[in-house]
Amino acid sequence: MKQNIFKNRLTKTFCEYEVFGVNSNENKFLKKVFQFCISYFQNNQIFTVETKAGINNIINYCRPAFELIKDDLKQTQLHHLKYNPFFKEYKEAIKIGNYILKQFAYNISATSANKIETPPFWIDMPRLFELFFYQKLLKANNFDRKKIQYQFSTFGNSLDFLINDGENSMVIDTKYKLHYKQSHIHSDIRQVAGYARLRKVRNDLGLNVESDEIIKCLIIYPEIALEKDFNYSLEFLSKICGNPENEIKAYHKVYKLGIKLPLI
Repeated sequence: MKQNIFKNRLTKTFCEYEVFGVNSNENKFLKKVFQFCISYFQNNQIFTVETKAGINNIINYCRPAFELIKDDLKQTQLHHLKYNPFFKEYKEAIKIGNYILKQFAYNISATSANKIETPPFWIDMPRLFELFFYQKLLKANNFDRKKIQYQFSTFGNSLDFLINDGENSMVIDTKYKLHYKQSHIHSDIRQVAGYARLRKVRNDLGLNVESDEIIKCLIIYPEIALEKDFNYSLEFLSKICGNPENEIKAYHKVYKLGIKLPLI
């Protein structure tokens, strides 16, 4: 009411309700991002030689949806647009759209530049290494996938891998640390040993509550200079967990295995 009172006419006010139609600020913003994407694609098709047809199909599919959307969003609105909580599905799209516009400094002419400054970014290498090993594990054990439990969670703990394979059951933890080539890290071993003592883990493996059996623990780490790769079968991993050469001598039934990483 304070913002819409006419100047020097306190008895006159102006009210306008927001219309929830297709021509909303959110859709105007997405149309602007769409135009930036089309411009970049048309000016840099050298990067999309193999996917050109597919991207053209996506553009042609999306274009009619923006025909009724106006293109009158101000520059300040582009910089500070926030999604309407009434339409929560816009949140992720607007977030990504902001990244795209910032990449080109909100200037569409920058989409035709041959060189674009890109801010550096970090890759979560421990997570990537974990998924790399998981993919190898699934590929090598196509018929035994039910025995592999990924991210087994219990009481706030999350195991990388729990292998339920009878006598060959084990807890596997991936560590993206080259230190394991020459030595070991006590805190990591205490962590994986603690996983093996969780009651839920032991129950899932079918061990009796009164049983004193110790579950084998295997730590997977990257080894750069490794020439040959493994088949990652459960049978092979069980042999590793019985090989004295792979055992960490200071601990009982804790083993380590270095795996080959792809290099460019």
